[in-house]
Amino acid sequence: MFKSFRKQEGFTLIELMIVVAIIGILAAIAIPNFLQYQLKSKQSEAKVNLNAIKTSEIAFQAEKGCYLGVPPPPLGAAAPAAGVKSLPVGWPSTLAGQPYAATVLAVTDGFCSTPVNGVGTAFYVGNFTDIGFIASGKTAYQYAVQGSLIPAPINACALGPVAASGAAAAGDTGFIATAGVNLDGDNAISYWASSSDQGSQDCTQGIF
Repeated sequence: MFKSFRKQEGFTLIELMIVVAIIGILAAIAIPNFLQYQLKSKQSEAKVNLNAIKTSEIAFQAEKGCYLGVPPPPLGAAAPAAGVKSLPVGWPSTLAGQPYAATVLAVTDGFCSTPVNGVGTAFYVGNFTDIGFIASGKTAYQYAVQGSLIPAPINACALGPVAASGAAAAGDTGFIATAGVNLDGDNAISYWASSSDQGSQDCTQGIF
């Protein structure tokens, strides 16, 4: 007596090729979108830190009477450059004797009103520790602040895709803080900024 066998069927080569093609199309759509969202999430660093810098500068001005110009940290993130991907680095040490320890003068020293050591102009340039700002964790963005005489309200992105100078002078009515980075390593540099009148803004939308 012969045994009966059921007819065995499987996927044809064409069906398998169609499935592979569909998966390839979905991946081609999903992967770029995923990378885009990943870069956008990294911009949260600039948003948070620039808002904190704004708060620190306003508090400093209320106590001392001037806005402080702050050049980029000497040992912080490297200046963003075309074709070079910015990498996160540790925030400079704020311990006594280190390059980024606070240098603020006491109120009795005439901060913001009289020349420092009797030379030239008042002391209007310091570092982020002086205004009470210390970034938490590593930072990929390079931060700087400059004084401004632009009539209020000062547009945070008034400087455009340019870093703040790090300088300030007597009579500055406001400030602009910037954060520059090149997250994707292309030829365009991304800048975020805040000012004495505006919170953090994306000054180069669509650029990472």
